[in-house]
Amino acid sequence: DELRRRDEIHWHNEVFFWEDELDDNGVCRASVRVRVMPTFWFVLLQCELRVDNVLIRDVSTRFFHSFGSDHVLREWTWREVPFQALKEKGLQIAGNPAISQMSVGTILLGEGDVKQRLRHHLPVKAGV
Repeated sequence: DELRRRDEIHWHNEVFFWEDELDDNGVCRASVRVRVMPTFWFVLLQCELRVDNVLIRDVSTRFFHSFGSDHVLREWTWREVPFQALKEKGLQIAGNPAISQMSVGTILLGEGDVKQRLRHHLPVKAGV
């Protein structure tokens, strides 16, 4: 619920670790986004992969810590969908703005495309 609130952003940044166009057969990239709000911080570490006419995959790790809490929440998610499944859903692949040189297409992935999800509570020592 805290992530949905429209609190002031104290600090944020995004860093791209690497990107490869797979010899013009898609794109693979890794990035991290960090956001610090008045009552919490949030980190998204993401590896996105699109192999043209084969699949779209997103492997993400999210970290969330509410200030004053004794733990960090960590969620690791693997989502993947073959291009054929997108076509069977009636999605137009050619010319789709979600699939471009700038966009891997992971926005097309939904809850039904989750292959595995793990959630953990990581303890944090007081004063850290």
